[in-house]
Amino acid sequence: MGYVIVKRDDVARRMVLSPRVADILSDLGRASDASSVGHHPSVRTGRRSGKSSSDDDINNSSDPDPDEDAAQTSWRPAHARFALRCEPPYLRVFSAQQLVTEIPECLRARRRLLKSKLKEDEMLLSITQFPLFGATTDIHIDGQGPMNGPLLRSQLLSDDCLHQIPPFALEIEGIIERRGDVPYTAVPVFHDTNTPWPFVDPGLSPAALDFGILRLPDATAGSGSGSGGSRDRDSGCAMGVYGKNGPTSAAAMNGSGPAMTNLAQGRLFDMFQSGPAPASPLLDIPSNRNSLLLDSPLFGVGSGGVLRVTLCAADLDEARILYDHLAPISAIMIALTAGTPIVRGYLTDRDSYWDVQCSAVDDRSAQERGFAPLTTAKGKLMKSRFGTIDSYLGPGPNSKDMSFNPQYNDMYYTYDSGANMTMMDSGIDKELSQHVSRLIIRDLHYATAKMLRDRDDATRSRSNGQEHFKRFLGCNRQNVCLYPPNTRTCSGWEVEFMSLEVQLTDDENAAFISFIVLLSRVIISYSLNLYLPISLMDQNMARAQSVNAAKEQLFYFRRDLFSGRDGKQSGPGLISRGVNGSSQNDTHARDDVVGATVPGSGVPRHQHLGTGSPDTAEYVELTINEILNGSPTHKVTGLLTIVLSYLPSMGLEYKAEQALRRQLVLIRRRASGKLCTLATWMRNFVQKHPDYHHDSVVSPTVNYDMLRTLNEIEEGRVAAPELLDVTLPRA
Repeated sequence: MGYVIVKRDDVARRMVLSPRVADILSDLGRASDASSVGHHPSVRTGRRSGKSSSDDDINNSSDPDPDEDAAQTSWRPAHARFALRCEPPYLRVFSAQQLVTEIPECLRARRRLLKSKLKEDEMLLSITQFPLFGATTDIHIDGQGPMNGPLLRSQLLSDDCLHQIPPFALEIEGIIERRGDVPYTAVPVFHDTNTPWPFVDPGLSPAALDFGILRLPDATAGSGSGSGGSRDRDSGCAMGVYGKNGPTSAAAMNGSGPAMTNLAQGRLFDMFQSGPAPASPLLDIPSNRNSLLLDSPLFGVGSGGVLRVTLCAADLDEARILYDHLAPISAIMIALTAGTPIVRGYLTDRDSYWDVQCSAVDDRSAQERGFAPLTTAKGKLMKSRFGTIDSYLGPGPNSKDMSFNPQYNDMYYTYDSGANMTMMDSGIDKELSQHVSRLIIRDLHYATAKMLRDRDDATRSRSNGQEHFKRFLGCNRQNVCLYPPNTRTCSGWEVEFMSLEVQLTDDENAAFISFIVLLSRVIISYSLNLYLPISLMDQNMARAQSVNAAKEQLFYFRRDLFSGRDGKQSGPGLISRGVNGSSQNDTHARDDVVGATVPGSGVPRHQHLGTGSPDTAEYVELTINEILNGSPTHKVTGLLTIVLSYLPSMGLEYKAEQALRRQLVLIRRRASGKLCTLATWMRNFVQKHPDYHHDSVVSPTVNYDMLRTLNEIEEGRVAAPELLDVTLPRA
């Protein structure tokens, strides 16, 4: 989990970021140098790590002191000097009792501890991004220096924003160097009543950026970029959004056909495909037409709050099940936790920051993205190293689970053929070996001398390569991540769920943590089948980031969650409804009414399009309310309904079970539309503010009032019943 430190000026009604994280970490007795980055949190002793706890453990754990637990939390700096991270050890061990007693109290204790280290004019916020970060109309960080510094090379951010310790500086430099130039991305602006249209970014234009012009490699200069010289890698190109059309010849761009040969290294790299070839995600140069431009990787990594849930699996087979079946839930959770409608001081046409994060750190070069023929690159890479997964792992080779179908992996991905063959020759199955070899296809942003040593000088023991491999994992962050056992901490197989935006209050964060943990247990205990084709999962992720997606969007979802494990699937087909994935009808007016008619129209809410019977189709478009709370019309059992039915089997004491049910009420009400997301609350606050001119601009005074109100809501001094119902009744 992560936090942002802001400094307020009550006289001028201004908020700026406070670059005092190093001082705060020092007060906490924690280092803020390279030694504090990249280490696995310690595992709590008392039970052998790597073993999944059973329900017998739930009432046998002693309740630790939350303040003591907060003091023992792994506090670490983030890439930005105003953000910090914390990873508590107890998240590595599952206990239902912890969901009730430890997590909420420890979240509050950690916040209390951090607040005790703040100055009087500082505030601690758990938000994904500071709304004015990168704004050109006013300073956004205390002590802001000149732009275009040698580290970030940004016209929007000064080097004062970066925590200048080697791992962070090297990672930013690695992204820029690998790309060939600074990547930048476009974020669509919200079109309000008085927004100048077409909108032109007043702070940054591609015409002002030397690297905004696409440079194809000179055929006579090897892989040299437009800046001259020869490189070992291919040239850089401008960052952009997905184009509508792919290359004119897929074969010419090595998108299909025989294996690709890397002449520079003499190794083969395969482009895997199953099913028809999709359109290439060739990216256009970003335009400032109706969009804001961001020109630094720091917009995408380490500059805001985060919320990640790490689940410890009993073994690799269980980890593979969790990895596969949690991935399709990512879009649902992004929409439910959306909290970033403002970027660079403008209301945007997005509620979530997911795509911005993935694009800002996209280091793929011209060749890897299909702009130039392959000469030195390993292959064409269809996605950023930060994004959704390329493929499912499938169950282990000895598993009796038959729910996985290779056709679910219906998108292209490139992998290292040599590494794949080595692993398969050693007995590793195809899906797992290709998963690892597609990670190795992307080189590291940096590697320290210690990581590359064959022996450890301190212990004189031979390195097992674990730290080096961990760097590959750290450089590839998807919506779910798989981590092998760690010999240093004796932790077991882990799956990290990445698709949550951090929430304003500790109660909200605890509720979403509890839901993901309980859902993981339900997936294992009830053998749920949540598989979606990767292409449908990617469409869901795009829909989840639109404005008010939690209430208005439709998402592809598996109709029958209990079929398929025995190899017998429900009927074929896909049922679509609405227009372009959006629900034109308000299905959230009442939680207990599903399948009614739209008032005044007589038109059924469910208009079936596509193939298959509504009662037997394998996939169907549903609202989040229907996905979580159920849909009698489509005979879909809601995920939250299944989770609630699982609670009695856990053997919890009555008070503990009721406490868990009260936590899940927030999820249920947000899914039904009775509670709004943070993004919706922020958008409504801005649009109702007297200083807002309905031109999409969020002024410093509006930002000041909004953040101060959010801080008061978090502290319980201001009620916000539309965002957080503090009188949660029993579920």
